[in-house]
Amino acid sequence: MKKSYVLFALLGISAVFPFLARPQTLGTNLVMSARWDDRSRIEGSVTLTQANPVGPDTIIVTQNLNRGYASVSEPLSPNSLYYVTLVTSAGRQLVKFPVTTALINPGNLTRAEIDVVCRKADNSLKSAQFSVSMAF
Repeated sequence: MKKSYVLFALLGISAVFPFLARPQTLGTNLVMSARWDDRSRIEGSVTLTQANPVGPDTIIVTQNLNRGYASVSEPLSPNSLYYVTLVTSAGRQLVKFPVTTALINPGNLTRAEIDVVCRKADNSLKSAQFSVSMAF
């Protein structure tokens, strides 16, 4: 009889306090900030495309910059090549750079951020800083 109380108590505890599982990741948080060298924010959009070995690249997402900032969560494929393209609201391409998931497990990549500064005088790239966060 005492064993059944212990069993019911354990079942009750496990129902009230379920085991915490690691949540399934819905993608990598991809973040970009873009500003001019006079510290004003760039208005425009950023596009993430996946390079294909044959045929045109696949557009994954296009996000408008909000006060020079864009953020989106997307699942990334392993051993893939992506391009990030920054375009002004006037349609001028400022930056296009490659990003790859070679040699990493994209499921462990929780956040990738790039902070871009462009020269306002000639629309060239002044600096870019990348940072990534990974969970194992």
